[in-house]
Amino acid sequence: MKLKRLKKRCITLIEMMIVMFLIAMITGVIAYNYTGSLEEGKAFKTKNGIEKIKTIVDLHMATNASEDLSNIKTVIQNSPLVKNSDELLKDGWGQPYRFDTDEKGDLIVISDKYNEYLNKGKGSLFKKDNQ
Repeated sequence: MKLKRLKKRCITLIEMMIVMFLIAMITGVIAYNYTGSLEEGKAFKTKNGIEKIKTIVDLHMATNASEDLSNIKTVIQNSPLVKNSDELLKDGWGQPYRFDTDEKGDLIVISDKYNEYLNKGKGSLFKKDNQ
C-alpha cells in the first residue's frame, strides 16, 4: 500500500506581490477621492460660515442701526447665536476671514482659500455662479 503524500500549497512571491499591488491601487483611488471630499467639506463649512456671519451682523445692525461695521469681530464674539466665536471667525482651512464693505455699506466676508477653490473650478457643489 502506497502512502499518498499531501502536496502543500504555498503562496508564491509573485502572488503576494500581485495582491499587494491590487491593495495599493485600491488604497490610492480611495485616498484620491477622499482628498477631494475634504476640500469640498472645507468649502461647504466656509460658505456656511460666511452666511452665518452675515446673518449675525444683519441682525445686530437691525437692532443697532447707528453703529458702523468697524467692530465685526466684537459683534460676533458677543452674539448669543455663536457658541465658539474663534472657530466661526476662521474659514474651513483655518484661515481668518477678511471683512470689507461694498459701496452700499453691506458687509463682504472674504476667504482667500475659498476664492482659490472657486477659481480652480473644483467641487460639484460650489460653482462660480452659485456665489
